[in-house]
Amino acid sequence: MGRNERGQVLPLVALLVVVMGGISVTLVRLGVLAADRARASAAADAAALAGAAEGGDGAQRLAAANHGRVLSYGEDGDVVQVRVAVGQASATAWAVRSEREQGDEDPGLRAALARAGQLLGRVVLVTRVVAGGRAVDVAEGAVADVARVGSDVGLCRPDEVAQPARFALCPPPGAGGDPGP
Repeated sequence: MGRNERGQVLPLVALLVVVMGGISVTLVRLGVLAADRARASAAADAAALAGAAEGGDGAQRLAAANHGRVLSYGEDGDVVQVRVAVGQASATAWAVRSEREQGDEDPGLRAALARAGQLLGRVVLVTRVVAGGRAVDVAEGAVADVARVGSDVGLCRPDEVAQPARFALCPPPGAGGDPGP
């Protein structure tokens, strides 16, 4: 190699490292945005169902339990529309009010259980509704799976030792207090 050709590869390698770094950063940002969109959609669905059953306060509570915040809440007759933001994304969902049957679980709890089922890829079987619909016992075979995704959907275990299959809605972040019976 002649004296003039020495070190010619170093600028090319440096440029390649910069380009690959830029591509990596872009891919990470796109992944975070996709995850935020999915979480915002789930939070909006849960908030809309809770809003249809409990009004704006229920929508706020479920959005917070899913790490989101309500951007807008509207009612038009029996139809509720909620827009929720999670991270850098937002989503809108609609729900229609229906009459709640005696002994039926809380609509917010029902929405959290539905979201847990989505994450698990199967329906979460409820064996018993307790505490006036504010808590449920799930099938023995589903306890570990629901516990694994519980914090992602706003479900807590009020007394894991005495009632290991019982789940209730978690209080919103910073609210403190007991999550249920």
